[in-house]
Amino acid sequence: MAAHALSTTLDPTDPAVRSDAKSLADRLVGNTPVEAAVRAMLDDVAHGARVVVLRAEDEVTPAEAAEILGVTRQFVDRLCEDGVLAFRRLPGSRHRRIRVQDAVDVATERSRRRAGAEAIRAALAE
Repeated sequence: MAAHALSTTLDPTDPAVRSDAKSLADRLVGNTPVEAAVRAMLDDVAHGARVVVLRAEDEVTPAEAAEILGVTRQFVDRLCEDGVLAFRRLPGSRHRRIRVQDAVDVATERSRRRAGAEAIRAALAE
């Protein structure tokens, strides 16, 4: 099966793009997980947010992984070196590539830990 590369940029500052996104979001009336995800994405575009859709198996650079995680590229390098974030090196190079799913998994775990720490602090404050 051949990989398909599709890159589309929607400018959320364009009123026509925002209007189209709102119209499409309003047409989605079901409550399936797919409809909810697409509706949320379209609502974000309708309200001026940039949305990026990536496949889980796509690979990104450490800088792009940092953007997904909301951290610096240097912190991503440390996560890779510490074995927290899986990566592969490009053949004959020092450059790294990180699967989107691995970056999302680390982001989810960081968020889960942060929520747990906040719950503990709130319980201790009572």
